[in-house]
Order: sequence, then C-alpha cells, then structure tokens
Amino acid sequence: MKTKTTFFSFLSVLYFFVQTGTAPENPHTENTNTCACEIYVPTAFSPNGDTQNDIFKAIPGTSCSLTQFNLKVFDRFGALVFESTSADQGWDGTFKGQSAPQATYLYVLQYEVSDETKKIPKVDSGTLVLIR
Repeated sequence: MKTKTTFFSFLSVLYFFVQTGTAPENPHTENTNTCACEIYVPTAFSPNGDTQNDIFKAIPGTSCSLTQFNLKVFDRFGALVFESTSADQGWDGTFKGQSAPQATYLYVLQYEVSDETKKIPKVDSGTLVLIR
C-alpha cells in the first residue's frame, strides 16, 4: 500500500517546529503540572456563514487563568495561514483575503497557565479539517 504524501508533509512540518525551537526549550521529564486547566481545540470547522462552527479557535475552560497564548495554523506545506495571541480571536478560514481551500491543517498552541504559586508553559499541536 502506498503512503500518502500529506502524511509525510505533516511529519516534516512537525519536525520543523521541534528543530527550530518553537517547542519549549526545557521540556519537563516528569509530570509536575498539577493545574486543572483544560483547553478544547476542535478538529474541524466549516466557515460557510451559517453561524455554527464558522471560526476555528481554542476554547479555554472556565478554570483557566492564561498568562500567555499563541495559536498558529499552518497548511500542509508549512506556510503560516493564521496566528493569534488572543484566546478570543479565531481563524475564519481565509488566507491573504481569499477563502482557504478545504484541506487538513496543522495547529500549534502555546500557552501559559498560572496557578497560585507558578506559571506553567504548555504546548499542544494537532490537525484540523477545514470543510467547505
């Protein structure tokens, strides 16, 4: 069975992030994160104007106290198509003023949560599908 090229593109993009230092410089080797903050990131959205799932954005839980936030969305070739430093701002499915094509995209979410004693940096990444 032949492997799809997009799978390898996703891996090379993910490898690119790790190699360029976008990931935390000092990854934790033990689980000391006791913060209960959960951030929901949808796996698909459909910016078709029906007011349902028209915007892709990460949604912090009610118990989250975010001190930093950065969401980036890349196409399968690694081009940055969207970036936000606010949890309130999401991607509307456009790139350079045009509708982005229906495809699978990669997101990288870097944020910092604060509990009563310390700030905890976190990184999450995954794929999302833009449906037209």
